[in-house]
Amino acid sequence: MPVIEAENLKVVYKDKNKGSTVALDGFSATFGKGEFNVIVGYSGCGKTTLLKALAGLIAYEGVVYYDYEDVSYLPTQERNAAFVSQDFVLYPHLTVFDNVAYPLKIAKLKREEIIKRVVTVSEQLGFKACLTRKPKHISVGQQQRVALGRAIAKTPKVCLMDEPLSNVDPLLRAEIRQMLKRALKSFDSTVIYVTHDFQEAMALADRLFVMNEGKLEISGTPTEVFNSGNAVVETLKY
Repeated sequence: MPVIEAENLKVVYKDKNKGSTVALDGFSATFGKGEFNVIVGYSGCGKTTLLKALAGLIAYEGVVYYDYEDVSYLPTQERNAAFVSQDFVLYPHLTVFDNVAYPLKIAKLKREEIIKRVVTVSEQLGFKACLTRKPKHISVGQQQRVALGRAIAKTPKVCLMDEPLSNVDPLLRAEIRQMLKRALKSFDSTVIYVTHDFQEAMALADRLFVMNEGKLEISGTPTEVFNSGNAVVETLKY
C-alpha cells in the first residue's frame, strides 16, 4: 500500500476537428498510504484522466511516484494497480466464480488460494450466492459487485476506481459502497476513488480531493473540505 504522488501532471488531448483540450494542467497531490482517497469534481474536470495517468494507461507530462519511486516509465502491469471503471465488462460465457478467478489463474496462483480469495471477496461484497451463475442471470448491480470483486481479489497495492457504482440502483449504492470500503481496508490497499457525487465523496473519504479545470482545487479531511467555504465546494454540495 504505497503513498501515491502526482507531481505537475499535464495531459493534452488533440483532436483534428476540435483542436487541443487540456485535461490535466499541472496537477499535483499526495494520496495517503492505506487511505480511502476520494476525488470529486464536475464532469470534465479531469478526474478520469488523472486515474488513467496514475495507472499508466495514457501518456502524460510530469511524474508519478509510488512510495517515492518514479514509476512513470513502468507499464501498467508492473505498477500492481487495479483499475475499475463504470463501464465494467464480464466474460458472458464464464460463471461469476470464474470471472473473479480469471486474473488469479493468469497470475498462476494455487487453486486453494484462488478459491479462498474468490469466496472471501464474494462474502465481503455480497454476491456469494451468485458464484455458480453466469452474468446474464444476475442483476446489473450484482454484475458491478462481481467486477469490483474481480479487481480487488488480486489484492492490488493500488486500487483506482472511476465512478464504479454509477450503474447501481441508488437504493443499493450506500450499502455497496460501505461493503467496498470495508473490503479494501481489509486488503490494506491505497484507494483513489472518483465520483461526481459530493454526498458519496463525503461518506467514503478518509481524505477528500476537489478537482477543477484539470487542477487540484482543495484537499483535506471531509470535514475540512466541507467547512472550507471554497466556491467550488459550495456549488458541488448542491
